[in-house]
Amino acid sequence: MSEPELLHEKAIAQRGSLKRVRRWWKGVHPDKGVITKGWTGWETVEESERFSPMHTFMVARPYYPAPISKIR
Repeated sequence: MSEPELLHEKAIAQRGSLKRVRRWWKGVHPDKGVITKGWTGWETVEESERFSPMHTFMVARPYYPAPISKIR
């Protein structure tokens, strides 16, 4: 088998952070999905679901000054 080459990726449906995508791979890759005869010859069509982050943020470390010792 040849090295997988991604031809195209298309989002079929999306609900929140869950996205269902369809990918077309060049060549015959039975472990990835359905094999079809396409524009570039034999192609494999794969459908999968993936989670993508809706929001990303960075948490900064809070600054705590040195404690002041009490004088007695």
